[in-house]
Order: sequence, then structure tokens, then C-alpha cells
Amino acid sequence: MSFKLLILGPGAPDRNTSGLGKAAHHIAEELSKKISLTLVEPSKIEELNVKQKVAETSNFSDLSVLKEMATVSIESQLSAYHYQEVTHSNTQEKIESHRLHQQLVEFSNELVLEGQEIDFDAIYAHDWITFKAALELKEKFAKPLLLHVHSLDVDRNFGQHGSWIFDLEQNAMQQADAVIAVSHYSKSVIIEQYGIAEDKIHVIYHGHHPETPIKVKSPFEEKIVLFVGRLAGQKGPMQFLEIAEKIAQEYPETRFVMSGDGELYKRLIEAGAGSAIASRFHITGHLDQDDLKKLYAIADVYCMPSFSEPFGLTALEAASAGVPMVLSDRCGAAEILPEATLVSPEDTDMFASKIVSILQNPKLSMHAVAVNQEQIKNLTWERSASKILAVLESII
Repeated sequence: MSFKLLILGPGAPDRNTSGLGKAAHHIAEELSKKISLTLVEPSKIEELNVKQKVAETSNFSDLSVLKEMATVSIESQLSAYHYQEVTHSNTQEKIESHRLHQQLVEFSNELVLEGQEIDFDAIYAHDWITFKAALELKEKFAKPLLLHVHSLDVDRNFGQHGSWIFDLEQNAMQQADAVIAVSHYSKSVIIEQYGIAEDKIHVIYHGHHPETPIKVKSPFEEKIVLFVGRLAGQKGPMQFLEIAEKIAQEYPETRFVMSGDGELYKRLIEAGAGSAIASRFHITGHLDQDDLKKLYAIADVYCMPSFSEPFGLTALEAASAGVPMVLSDRCGAAEILPEATLVSPEDTDMFASKIVSILQNPKLSMHAVAVNQEQIKNLTWERSASKILAVLESII
């Protein structure tokens, strides 16, 4: 079937779009090889207030990228993730919420204006910042709508309901012709928390670019426990610090490295500096993929204590690099990593115990590492795009 697709994206991959940006980028790239499509997405932070249309030709065969919108960070710029845990009073929360809502309205209005100028047969939208515009375009042109849910408001806010973002997500999923969830775990959240019909939701795992693990000499004599992810409450970075302190008591010859950026960055630096493991607790900030590969190469255990992780691309990266892992039992990627050790994020004692066990008996982890590496070999972005295309064809 040949058709024209309008994709509403979250913005180019960077520290603000996190795994969402990576996934949407790879999916658009693969879809562009199969069908005619147009991608409309926010501009990067540094491109704020610069109105320009950029047609990207490298890597994107039939892909026009319209970079007219603004991606907003904590202060005054809109992004899919950076909107929670930034206020300290109810009054300030209301101000920030109103400001965020206004930014979304302005962004959506611009996006709808662009959409009106594009010839398309279906709409494909990624996460909440695109949902308002997607619904307006669907209503205006009576075109089918596919939503791709990477992360939800209840994931980012510890299961709390009642926000206008929750209401937007729920309304969008109710009106969409189909919804893609990135894991069965995420599908269950959509059904139970949002009341969406099970037969409307299609589980499609993210892809992965398998790479040959590199060898890097560690600058430390101690073993390394690694955390990679957005430094936000959802990801459990404060849990990681607590887990690290407990590991250090039982296995002192260990260092702890956190790679990532986010609203808890400053708080974590202060907490780490005041902890008993201050001299062995390192926060790198945001790293590019090449530097991350080096970090995985020297890690002895990967730790993901997320309170809700719809997928978790970094778990695949760690598995590909051959790193043993202890993951939250609310991690979608665990569904395709059968030898990952799973623990409740609230149980920091058990998290520490499982990690210490791996540190003390590294040879026992070799089988688990090999099995996980084998399991993700067939996870390609081309395969994910083909499944997405099949869902699109079913609703057109």
C-alpha cells in the first residue's frame, strides 16, 4: 500500500528528548525508506525563535523536516520530559502549569498550521507534546491517527492522576485509531490507568543497533557500578545513591558512576558530596554515544532502579556491551532481556545485594550476558518500522 504519512515528532535526539528522541529519529529514518513521509518537529534549544524550514537529505530519502517550533526546557521551553519536579509551592506549580499549557497551545497552533500545508493520508504522533495538534489535524481533515506512546504522565509522576497532561493523553488515546506501546508493561499501564481498550493497543519494541563491544582500560582499580539515564525522579537516581551507599558498606572496593542530565542534577551533586561515598561517587553529566560506549566498557554492573520505565534503551546498550545488569521490575526492556536480574525499585537492600553478588562472582554472570546479547540481535529499527507500517496500513 502506498500512502503519505505526516509524522509529528518530539525533536532531534539530544539531552532534552532523551531516549524518545533517539527512538523517533530511528523510526522516521527507517519509515522514510518505505513510504513517502513528512516529519514536523520542534527545533533544538539553540534554534529557538529562529523560524526556518530545513529539508534534511542525509539519511532521510523522502523526509522533509520542518523545524519551526520551539523545544522548551524547565525555564521557558517545551519538551516532552522536562516539566516535573521544578517547583516548590502550590502557587508556583499553578504558574508553571499554566505557562506550560500556554506553550503547548502555541506549539500546537504552529504545528497545525504547518500540517495544513502538507498532503498526507495518515497522522503518526509521538508522545504528549504532539497529541493536541494530532487531534486537531485528525478532526480537521478526517484522517486516521496512530499514537506512539513512549512515556506517560503517570510514569513520570509516580502513578498520580489528575493533571491536564494526563487528561490530554487519555483523550488522545481514546480518539486515536490505534496506539503503539513500547512494551507489554506499558500496555498494561495504558489499559489500567487510562482505561483504553486492549485491542486498540499494539506492542512494538524499540530497535537497536548492535555494536561490537570495545575494550577500554579503566582509570580506576575499583569495580564500577553504572547508572545511565535522565536525572529525574522517574528514573530513580536518588535510589541509585542509596543503593551505592549500601553496596559500599558490603563491597568497599567499588566506584559509582552516573551519566545523564536532568532536573535533579544539582541535587544529586550536593547529595553525593555529602555522602559517605563522596570520593567514589561520580556524575559525568550528559555524554555522547562514543563516550557512553567507553563507560559501558569499563562498567562491571549496570543498575536501573526506575520507578516506571516503559522501555529503557540504555538497558539494551548495556546488554550489547556485555554488562551484567540489575533492573527495576517495572522496566519494559526486561521483557526481551531474560537474564536480567529484576528487583523492586523500593527495595534498595535487595538491589544492593544483587549487585554485590555480581561483583563478588563475575564469572557467574557470563552466561546471563551471553543470553541477553543473543536475545537483542534481532531487534532492529527496520523491524520495528515494518511493524509500525503494518499498523498504519490496518487503519487507513
